[in-house]
Amino acid sequence: MTDSSPQSPHEQNIYELGRHLCSLKNLASHTHSAAKRAEQYSRTIDQESLAQKLLDIQRQITVLHMALKDSEIQEWTGPEMHVPF
Repeated sequence: MTDSSPQSPHEQNIYELGRHLCSLKNLASHTHSAAKRAEQYSRTIDQESLAQKLLDIQRQITVLHMALKDSEIQEWTGPEMHVPF
């Protein structure tokens, strides 16, 4: 994100949109990793029904990851995670 603070309400809204999209991208990534680790541990302790539920969460997060790869969203959440002005 840029260091300069937006001045107009429109610029503030654009800035906030970028922040929210980046947060969503980070949350999806961390949630997917956590679900994968939890699924592995649940199998280790023989909790198959829990493992299946966690696999379902992983699948849903994967769908979210794919949606976040949309080119329009990528403009906002690219490697530098900046607001494209």
